[in-house]
Amino acid sequence: MTKPLIFMMGRSPAFLPTDRKYARNHMWADAVEGGLRVGLSAYAVKLLGDLSHLEWSVEVGTPVEARQQIGFIEGSKATSELYAPLAGEVREINRAVPADPTLLNSNLYDTGWLLVISAGDAGLLSPEEYFAHLEACWPLTQRILKGQAGRDHGR
Repeated sequence: MTKPLIFMMGRSPAFLPTDRKYARNHMWADAVEGGLRVGLSAYAVKLLGDLSHLEWSVEVGTPVEARQQIGFIEGSKATSELYAPLAGEVREINRAVPADPTLLNSNLYDTGWLLVISAGDAGLLSPEEYFAHLEACWPLTQRILKGQAGRDHGR
């Protein structure tokens, strides 16, 4: 296995394996038979916090468009809708993750994958391009996080 890229989120490292591609919505994609296996990047998981709940709004066989809502995820720091990283058809859903969302905290690049979509990887970013995307997004993300922390302390 090649050495992962490490994006520092303040003092917290987000590991990015270099053997797959990435979507701008912070999902990784790895080619498998029948399409692309996708999951959340370490960057997304660190922003959400310890993940505790996942619901799908799609089933196997559902055609999806890029950026279409496909589910919902809840973590200790935030909740978020999940969006398809690219257009295709849902070929497989990892049923183990909704049953045990902590797989995303501990094995997000292995057993914590989310689903398989029948699609090519056109439009996805190389690991280096995704790293540059994170560098470009990080200043805004920090401002948003600091704003949320300020509101939380005002309660």
